[in-house]
Amino acid sequence: MNKISPIIKIIFLFLTIFIFAGCATGPLESEDLIHGIDSLVAEIAFETVQLIPVDRDMTLAVYYFTVDGRESNISDYLISGLTTEIANLAGDGITMVSRQGLDRVMSEYSFMVSDLVSEETQVDIGELLGADVILIGFISPLDNYDKINIQLIEVETGAVLGGFFLDYILESGFIRDSTSEVITIQETAVQTSGISTITTIYENFDGSVTHVSPSHYEEYWGDRIVYASARTGTNDEGFGFLDFEAELDHLDMLNDWNDSDLTFYLNYKTDWIPENQDGIAVRVYPEGFTQLVLVAQQPEGEELKTFITNVSLNPDEWTKLLVPFKSMRDISHLGELKPGEPVYIGFGIPFRDNYNSFNFRDETFLESRLRVDDLGFFLLKEPDMNGLIEAYEDEVVRAPGVLHVEGSHHYVDYSESDEGELKLNEGVNSQNLYISIEEGGPGGRFLRLSGEMKINDGIMDYLEDNEDLYVVYGINTGIDWSGFNSLSLLIRSETFENCYFQIIGGDWDQYYSSNFSFNSSWSSVKKPFSEIDTEGGTMADLPLTEDIVWMRFFFSVPRSIIRKALKNGILEFEIDLDQIILQE
Repeated sequence: MNKISPIIKIIFLFLTIFIFAGCATGPLESEDLIHGIDSLVAEIAFETVQLIPVDRDMTLAVYYFTVDGRESNISDYLISGLTTEIANLAGDGITMVSRQGLDRVMSEYSFMVSDLVSEETQVDIGELLGADVILIGFISPLDNYDKINIQLIEVETGAVLGGFFLDYILESGFIRDSTSEVITIQETAVQTSGISTITTIYENFDGSVTHVSPSHYEEYWGDRIVYASARTGTNDEGFGFLDFEAELDHLDMLNDWNDSDLTFYLNYKTDWIPENQDGIAVRVYPEGFTQLVLVAQQPEGEELKTFITNVSLNPDEWTKLLVPFKSMRDISHLGELKPGEPVYIGFGIPFRDNYNSFNFRDETFLESRLRVDDLGFFLLKEPDMNGLIEAYEDEVVRAPGVLHVEGSHHYVDYSESDEGELKLNEGVNSQNLYISIEEGGPGGRFLRLSGEMKINDGIMDYLEDNEDLYVVYGINTGIDWSGFNSLSLLIRSETFENCYFQIIGGDWDQYYSSNFSFNSSWSSVKKPFSEIDTEGGTMADLPLTEDIVWMRFFFSVPRSIIRKALKNGILEFEIDLDQIILQE
């Protein structure tokens, strides 16, 4: 295959320079700064063709573009644009792998997003695509512009055939990549990796840690608990853990349910000072359970300021959390965390919440474990966009949510009296709920809420009592809502058609609600505050004054779906959410 002729090259460069000149505004922040994403695609394609060997035909795949170990905001655009542009420039000697082929391989072989930057993963995907060479790009956001490092990797050998650097700036309309600085703890040693500063503690829990305590809390359980205990330790694989166990005299947890609790705790009393940090960074692995409470505490005289957030996790897999301090609920009301003083970090495993989620139900002897790794703090290099409640461009969700199904375990039957009677729903045998970040949404990654419930004919008794199953997803937004006038989001689902949502300020001091409809394709929902009701008016008339704002979405499972699912005894559902945004 021949390279581009000198005449075509001159014309191409002339057009490229003309495009740059038309887009450039203001002084250049670096030499040869490229303005605009289309110009960037053109320049990458041109430079790539110059690197391709001329003595053989080949198949080339454009791989994901990453920033700080995650997919870039502009990755989709670059992949699609470069696949077309390189094919047009290179001629017959190069066969380009389509974007659909890349997505299919990622989906069919269950590659994880967190593995995108792994050389082994890149080569494996290249082989599965039948590619001889893959083009990869690493983006580094700088103060006024971004730098991209392009490399061509030979799939058979893993060798770098060549590469180049380009500096560029995006035109308005494209979301600029940002990076986060994660600070964790490891015997007070600091390591630098790229643009992130990392300090970790995962080999042993000493250094800055002054005390690690396991504990459990019991209240009004009477003789239902034979015993409960917990202990901590470290593992050769490099993580800390909490082992906990209990023996119960029976598993009928409905009797005397109110005001009773059993919670196992792992507490790190530390000298860590989160000065100028945005929140807690940690990786957790729950063995056989899903509901977790993250706790941040700070001494205040003889008392402890205590802030918590509830998190729903996927069982038996590692989840990385970046939890902002501002999204944690103050339950002690002793004031905000002081940035210049130590913060203790803890984890709670509540028995009741997990039991309601169909965990801890196999036998009266309970034994499980929580694994903890990469524990510490994080600092965002750039703040989140004002008014953005949740974006899913990170591997992790920075406002962790709680997912559960209301009515799957017990419900209140009001058929006999106004006060109601607490009853078991015997139509649900088990349930599994999952939260995941998926590719290919309207703006990149999106949040998927999914679940599977095993049901039996007893569900008909539940429905005949005029009860409904609700899939509920709740978040602490961590956003000051003042100055905004509407709420918007993108949503789709094959299962659900309607949603009732609540907005709650403080400790239920302010309460608002509304509803909306949607369908199986991406639906854009916009709710002006004037259409979100509260007692005595609307959210526009009586605005939120609380700093802590919660949102809860209630998705009612259609009865036709439940009846249809009875044929095979499995009720499955998915809900996709993206771009939950407050707008002025």
